[in-house]
Amino acid sequence: MRFRTHLLSSAALGLAVYPRRPFRAALLALAGTLLDLDHLLLYVGQTGDWSVLGALRYDRYRHRRWRPGDARPRYGSLRSWLHRPALVLPPLWMLAWDRPALRPLVLGVSLHLALDHYDWPLRRLALLRAAGRCAGCARQGLRLSTHRRPGADGHTFRALCRRCGEGMPPRLDTPPGALRARRLWYTETE
Repeated sequence: MRFRTHLLSSAALGLAVYPRRPFRAALLALAGTLLDLDHLLLYVGQTGDWSVLGALRYDRYRHRRWRPGDARPRYGSLRSWLHRPALVLPPLWMLAWDRPALRPLVLGVSLHLALDHYDWPLRRLALLRAAGRCAGCARQGLRLSTHRRPGADGHTFRALCRRCGEGMPPRLDTPPGALRARRLWYTETE
């Protein structure tokens, strides 16, 4: 999700849940947006660049397909363990059980993670359908990630290896039938 989507949805939920408590509404909006600071920290760890604008440019760039002559580094997804709902949400909700002051923060983080993972079941189905084989080059035994393609009826998800997901040229050991299928597919990484 984009920053502005997180900001607007968190602010709307904060105003809906806490209409007469502006401080709690602001806490919910901050928690729903500032969770993305981990992306900046991971970007700094990979590049050493502390500029927010550089991190935003990289995030836009990493979603584009690879083109011949493009030698810029790609570090993959900049998501830390903070974006894993099963690890983060249970301890947070247990902390907020007896502490009402923490509830706006936990609601904001919960909304953020719900927006980030709304398509998780569809991505999981794409990985199960692939059965360990890349849908682009048909090779097995590679680490697969899901990629989506916008369409008229929503998004279609497909499990691809890193090379196919970035649109890099195929390896020499790629089966010939997979090349034609790969050219027909447009990918957009998560």
